[in-house]
Amino acid sequence: MPADQNAFPFTHSRLEAIKPPAKDRNTYRDTKVAGLSFVITANNSKSFYFVKRIGKRITRMRIGGYPEISIDDARRAVQKLTGDIAKGEAPRTSKQEKAKAADPTVAELFEHWHETYAKTHKKTWQEDRRVFDKYCTLLHKKRLSLLTKGDIVKWHQKIGEKHGRYQANRAFQLVRSLFRVGDEIGYDGPNPCNKVRMFPEESRERFLMPDELKRFHEAVMEESPLWRDLLLLLLFTGQRKRNVCRIQWKDLDFERGLWYVAGEQLKNGSPLVVVLSTQAANILNMRNNAPDKHADWVFPSERSKGPVVDAKKAWERVRERSGLTDVRMHDLRRTLGSWQALTGTSLQIIGKSLGHKTMKATEIYARLTTDPVREAVEKATQKMAEHWTEPSDDNGLQTN
Repeated sequence: MPADQNAFPFTHSRLEAIKPPAKDRNTYRDTKVAGLSFVITANNSKSFYFVKRIGKRITRMRIGGYPEISIDDARRAVQKLTGDIAKGEAPRTSKQEKAKAADPTVAELFEHWHETYAKTHKKTWQEDRRVFDKYCTLLHKKRLSLLTKGDIVKWHQKIGEKHGRYQANRAFQLVRSLFRVGDEIGYDGPNPCNKVRMFPEESRERFLMPDELKRFHEAVMEESPLWRDLLLLLLFTGQRKRNVCRIQWKDLDFERGLWYVAGEQLKNGSPLVVVLSTQAANILNMRNNAPDKHADWVFPSERSKGPVVDAKKAWERVRERSGLTDVRMHDLRRTLGSWQALTGTSLQIIGKSLGHKTMKATEIYARLTTDPVREAVEKATQKMAEHWTEPSDDNGLQTN
């Protein structure tokens, strides 16, 4: 049988030579001390684990990060754990480590989930960190074994009262997902989020009406060129904020008026070709001809070498100046879809322009597409009704 390439005697040079995988994680076994594993994730997070089958169950316990913990210390920890098991004792290193490994806190569970899952599987891992730090502080220090359904309900209710039902549901969904990897850090209890009801949510149909568009335009024109152009491009392309912030010059075809968005940047995972309207193309052409044009990014950050990450501060200024305090940035995307519907565009075309993968996401505009039809029918029926109340000439309809 061929030798297992993932099993070898651990040395500093061998571990340092291991490259992170393209996704997920890779596990290597130490042939010198049974039960010692080395795990490296796609974001180059390195840790030692104790892995041992006890009866029908596999015990997996994180020993510590590498190189903070040396190979020799990791081996000694595994040997002690193996000895404890041989004596019939539950695996433990010390009282403090036992508490941490067997009964971690919500914050420790999040860190493990964020490092080993979110960063390698989710495009929104940075947003997950923001949501956890802002809305889950009441849960951070809670031990998983002591966390109850009642705690979750009380916390969820409080977030809803303070920050709104939508945000409370998003934070709840994040916490609920953490428990999928609870067994990886020693927690094998139930998920306290099970059977907790989220707040009901109504499909939001907010978009800018004609008078509001004028107020929005006047307010956004007071911004600096970067934020002005970014917010207007959100409106004229109907694309998500993250994608507009990350536009690169290489993704634009000025001759054909197209913007190519890679699948890995999109929520549905499929690549998208965005057709640029005259207004959108004018903005991009102006930025392309600017003397301070950045080499790579259409909207470069002043604080880093990459693109801008968000436009929240600029958006709040625009909302305040325009008086449109109930409008969200995402409503600019709905505005393009809604105005397409109002001008008689089919749902299929609207969905394609916004990058929807299924028709369900486009159904919000179905009601709006009936308005032009309603107007035409209303005019016709009113015209017909005129003949019911007034006598007609020889060429018209006769009344009884």
